[in-house]
Amino acid sequence: MLNLETIKNKFNNGDIFFISDFTELGAYEAIRKSLQRLTTEEEISRIAKGIYFLPKKNERLGIMFPHAEQIAEAIAKRDKARIIPTGITALNKLGLSAQIPLKAVYLTDGSARQIEVGNQTIQFKKTNPKNLSIDHQLSNLIIQALKAIGEKNVTGEQVQKIQKIIYQSQEQELIFKNLRNAPVWIQKIIITR
Repeated sequence: MLNLETIKNKFNNGDIFFISDFTELGAYEAIRKSLQRLTTEEEISRIAKGIYFLPKKNERLGIMFPHAEQIAEAIAKRDKARIIPTGITALNKLGLSAQIPLKAVYLTDGSARQIEVGNQTIQFKKTNPKNLSIDHQLSNLIIQALKAIGEKNVTGEQVQKIQKIIYQSQEQELIFKNLRNAPVWIQKIIITR
């Protein structure tokens, strides 16, 4: 039977886990009911259907819930899928926007779906393999952030910030190599400026 001790032997406080992480202990329905009972007893917390986490507590703030990126990465890892943040999420991660998105959107080669987490939504959009062909997070963030801004709306200040991020990286050569696979307009404004 699944209990709190078994979960704590496998996960740390703040970790996200799924029903499928415990199927070796019994039938799916039995595991689901055990997790439901532990949630009712407030030993663990439920993020969304089938997604749980071991609470991490802060003396002042109380329970620290995982943020959208942690949840998205945990789902991608479980599904053995690749994800890339897009839109406001990519802009925020690069520091080009202070806006925290209420809807975090990720491109994926996994299943398309939408998950409601409190007042936030995580959306996975199915994309073609070409959009996921670059296996470098910072390169992908730069490309997706620029796509979100749009070719006609990119400012000189934004380009300077992105170039500063690239030049402060230990992987400048790799980033510039990866950007050669980006749309031509992105290549022109980042590589040739």
